[in-house]
Amino acid sequence: MVGVFENRPVDQAFSRSVYVKVAVIAFLFCGLNFWQFEKLVAGWRIDPNWSHGFLIPLFSLYLIYTRWDQLVAARRRVCLWGLPIILLSLLVLVFAFFRLGTYWFCQLSMIPLLLGIVLYLSGPSVLKITWVPIVFLLLAIPIPDILYQKIAYPLQELAAHSTTVLLRLCNVTIDVNASSLSITSISGRVHPLQVVEACSGVRSLMAFVALSVAMAYIDDRPVWQRLVLIFSSLPITMLCNILRVTATATMFVIDKPELGQDFMHTFMGMALLPPALLMLLGLSWMMNHLFIESDDEDDEDVEAPVSSGTDNPPGVKA
Repeated sequence: MVGVFENRPVDQAFSRSVYVKVAVIAFLFCGLNFWQFEKLVAGWRIDPNWSHGFLIPLFSLYLIYTRWDQLVAARRRVCLWGLPIILLSLLVLVFAFFRLGTYWFCQLSMIPLLLGIVLYLSGPSVLKITWVPIVFLLLAIPIPDILYQKIAYPLQELAAHSTTVLLRLCNVTIDVNASSLSITSISGRVHPLQVVEACSGVRSLMAFVALSVAMAYIDDRPVWQRLVLIFSSLPITMLCNILRVTATATMFVIDKPELGQDFMHTFMGMALLPPALLMLLGLSWMMNHLFIESDDEDDEDVEAPVSSGTDNPPGVKA
């Protein structure tokens, strides 16, 4: 059975009292976590790896807007199961601030707090629609440096070793040690090259994970297709980052280190974004066309003639 939702304007979707309650709850939530918002905005502004954090809340609101008709039609009720989640989130906030002294867990506690508030005030039907946009906000929370390095360093080594393999296929003399490269140019000059943290691809990875989650949520597709679309962002980003490092290293091969140090690194980082997006869209298109629904009415079999009691076809004498 296919549900048909009435498309209502935002200002007419709910009663005025509902909007007042939402405004009050939003004010209380922001007042409780205002000190955390200041730290988040400062991190987005200072660290270029998390500059996309400014867009994540807007994207989250857009994801809710795409399911607005379903949200309006959803059954709303008070659910007491949300209270334990709210209380647990507040306890994590207090414990992380006073005992652990880490702001990361404080910031993470805002996500289950939002989930608990929605569940308590609106019920599971509304939470089923809004939990993805709420969890989506996790992509805007900068992870600690020690965890970031544990993610970035293996990607740096992968980019360095993959670049070595690709250039050796072109008969380039190149040695690799962890994330350090030693490239012998066509003139015989040896260029040391370091695949630094900025070249790990983590920044692009976070952006494409956010994009793939949005695409998986907006399109109506089976769960396994959504998971494939989300997890495909990892190999796509890694492939594009390897190509970027290889193109940068090629400048050292042809004795143009000034291009490899500045221009090619920035240019290739931007130039590979469209191909990465096309790969993601191509994968989405391919999964959308894996199964083609057929119309039963167009495939009706031709009824066989009714037998007249004899084995001979009509009009033929025995």
